[in-house]
Amino acid sequence: MIFLERASEAPKVHVFDILGTPYVGLFASCTDRFILVPSMLSERDSLMLGETLAVKTVRGSVASSFLIGVMVAGNSSGVLLPSITLEEEVEALRRELPEVRVEVLNSKYTALGNLIAVNDRGAVVSPDFTQREVIAIADVLSVEVVRGVIAGMKTVGSLTVVTNRTGFVSVDASDSEIDALRDVLKVEFARVTVNDGSKFVRSGMIANTKATIVGNRTRGPELMLISSALAR
Repeated sequence: MIFLERASEAPKVHVFDILGTPYVGLFASCTDRFILVPSMLSERDSLMLGETLAVKTVRGSVASSFLIGVMVAGNSSGVLLPSITLEEEVEALRRELPEVRVEVLNSKYTALGNLIAVNDRGAVVSPDFTQREVIAIADVLSVEVVRGVIAGMKTVGSLTVVTNRTGFVSVDASDSEIDALRDVLKVEFARVTVNDGSKFVRSGMIANTKATIVGNRTRGPELMLISSALAR
């Protein structure tokens, strides 16, 4: 792991890979309380991620898949799992996270991490979710939920990473879209790319208020933009 030293009050930027790939955001989901990682990830790497983000590490799977970042959406209050999650996986997460509400979202959509951008203050979700689903999301995560798009796309979770301190969003996001994100999530946003030009920020980034982790293909200019946003 490589990290760039920043001002003491600002989170550090760490460069990492998970399971030999730079797509760290596909395999993990984190908040200010915990990080969920694949059970096949080594104990060493699992502990390193938890220590870096200063949170509890929970290893597991969702729907027998290790694409946890794609399937899971959550904040410090709750975790949303897709309807295809196995019962034993749900129960395992509830045992590991007794202080957090863990629920299955009754929806035909399964890539919840790609469809929900959330922190502890609000959530912006795909406009494809029904009103019933929006109400359920708000109930589990205990935040205001608003439908929206980023760069004209409905996969809002895949195009942004947001913490309780900072937000990162696709370089194609419009000013009005960023204004809408700021209104709901209550943080400032920076347009960035990861992993040598990827606009799908979530695929190559994991972050909370303590630290930001990016894929190991993220280049110097990208690191500088991310670091500058954290130092604001």
